[in-house]
Amino acid sequence: QVFGNDHPIVLEVGCGKGEYSVGLGELYPEKNFIGLDIKGARMWTGAKAAKEKGMKNVVFLRTHAEELESIFAPGEVSEIWITFPDPQMAKARKRLTGTRFLSLYRKFLKEDGLIHLKTDSPFLYQYTAELVKANHLPVNVNTDDLYGVGLDDKILGIKTFYERQWLSRGKTIKYIQFSLAGPIQLVEPEI
Repeated sequence: QVFGNDHPIVLEVGCGKGEYSVGLGELYPEKNFIGLDIKGARMWTGAKAAKEKGMKNVVFLRTHAEELESIFAPGEVSEIWITFPDPQMAKARKRLTGTRFLSLYRKFLKEDGLIHLKTDSPFLYQYTAELVKANHLPVNVNTDDLYGVGLDDKILGIKTFYERQWLSRGKTIKYIQFSLAGPIQLVEPEI
């Protein structure tokens, strides 16, 4: 209803300034993109850019990620991007790649839908890689040095504000792409 078409929907959870939603929308006009964040002031940057560019396939939604199940129908979302989230080292239930959120995503992600995590956090990367392994989830890409192994394609080359900061400080960027096929009940990794 929002987009007026039946193109695939790609969701960016915790979109910040919306660089990924806008960048992906430019690369893939045949898909619809929704940037989600709780902080409207940050999203304004992406919303303004999308409006100035006349983009009809990018919108922004201000809400908590916990509310996603009430927004999307089962199978409505094709892909989920999680770009540079807070790693939530002390609060496992708040990790956007933790079992709580993956179980939530499963409720509206297509059966063959993809989840992308792009992060500078060694902690979140290792946690997510171990969670994926412990649950035998299919992995398409898994690297702890995105730009060092030559995976800098047009999608992965979109750089957020935070990513540019981390790269300027010499940090490596980590990336995992996986799907949620596998066991119904997800288990936490033993790390």
